[in-house]
Amino acid sequence: MFKKIFDFVKSRLFITAFLLCCIFLLSILFWFWGSLVAFNDIYIFSSSFLRFSIILIIWLIVFLFFLLKPIINFISSLKSEKRLKFKVLKKEADEFIYKSKRNFFLSLKDAKETWKNDLKTKNLPLIIIIGNEGAGKSTFINYSDIEYPLSDSLESYKKFHKSTRNFALYVSKKGALLDTEGNYFSQEEFFKPTSSDEIPEDDIDKNRDFLIKKNIWKKFLTFLNKNFFHSKLNGIILVV
Repeated sequence: MFKKIFDFVKSRLFITAFLLCCIFLLSILFWFWGSLVAFNDIYIFSSSFLRFSIILIIWLIVFLFFLLKPIINFISSLKSEKRLKFKVLKKEADEFIYKSKRNFFLSLKDAKETWKNDLKTKNLPLIIIIGNEGAGKSTFINYSDIEYPLSDSLESYKKFHKSTRNFALYVSKKGALLDTEGNYFSQEEFFKPTSSDEIPEDDIDKNRDFLIKKNIWKKFLTFLNKNFFHSKLNGIILVV
């Protein structure tokens, strides 16, 4: 039992509480009897404002020494948890963007290698196709009777994925079509707020899909700003 008491007395919690109590008692003593302290008959602490200022400064120092670091660590832990979730979402979005860019450049490369000098990409209009998932965007392209080359890898992907996942570029001699995943067009359906002042970032777990789709969509539009064709974007086809 004495060992437990001795261990408790040596603990940081007890020492901190003891020091705070001592400082509190000294503050009370200084406030009521500090005015009696004199040096060469000069009562330097006679002013109540001066005593209050000294006590305030001491407690500010105590706060900075004992309490500021735990509070900062607690706030940082909350922020870091949210930041970690955002980092995971960003990483997943970046993986989608990487695949989109890779397939984009593969389609562009296939078209240039197929038609060589007959293809001037800077003269081609770029049309983006949007619409809800299952609306028939990919079917519209497949049955449009437009000739476009595809590498073996992209041909296999197209064969086994009837519905577009992410983005798909189709380049012909007369223009380029950019097929999009339907969920990007209707991404707002993934965000269902419970109040008018709620934003997606308030609940990352609940709005995860919405935040990922939104991130991918914005990044891919930024990618298109590099202007690979005649213009950044020449038109939009809405499939309903």
